[in-house]
Amino acid sequence: MSALLEVSNLHAGYGESAVLQGLDFELGQGEVVCLLGANGVGKTTTMGVLSGLVPASEGRVRYDGIDLLALPTHERVSSGLALSPEGRKVFPNLTVEENLYLGSFNRNARAHRMRKLDEVYALFPRLAERRTQSSGLMSGGEQQMLALGRALMSNPRVLLLDEPSLGLAPLVVQSVFAAIRAIAATNISILLVEQNTHAALSVASRGYVMAAGRIVLAGDAATLREAPELRDAFIGKAQSKGKALHA
Repeated sequence: MSALLEVSNLHAGYGESAVLQGLDFELGQGEVVCLLGANGVGKTTTMGVLSGLVPASEGRVRYDGIDLLALPTHERVSSGLALSPEGRKVFPNLTVEENLYLGSFNRNARAHRMRKLDEVYALFPRLAERRTQSSGLMSGGEQQMLALGRALMSNPRVLLLDEPSLGLAPLVVQSVFAAIRAIAATNISILLVEQNTHAALSVASRGYVMAAGRIVLAGDAATLREAPELRDAFIGKAQSKGKALHA
């Protein structure tokens, strides 16, 4: 499979604090790939660099043959990249539908706005039921659905999902990941950063494990589930006791 998104020797950080230190990975067309690792290893920084919110200091990112790092943030969205950020970050004083419309103002999405709105409401019927409600009054799970829906409104080719299960109850996590599977079935490529390793590997075909700002382990989902390096580094004894899997 040829890479739609290819990251090579990526370096980035904040001020004098280096976070990414030679990151390499790739994402194919229609593929779901997860980035795993402990807190602070650079997963969210990676999403920030790809979406244009964090500058890279070194390295290369090719997206469909284009130098992604040369594009400003709004052009990255228009080219087909969409971010569903950690913490959801919906606009609490706007209605559900107003939040969704905000995802469709790039040149790639405007012509498809009503079709995408229908698709989002079909995927998340709860949003359709609450389309006139202020998003600040919604539960965490509903806000996560809204954040996903807003990203889909941009008519993306690549969806960047940053910690979609964060702070959600287990049953809600199941619903959110069922939606991610449905999105993946439409041939949208998904890069998933997720603390819940079990959930991430249930939807991803491949994964990468990060440590100290670089990739230390890569493989298909089945291999990573059994990898001693992953189990020892991020799961420890919790997995053997049948506890929830987190990374």
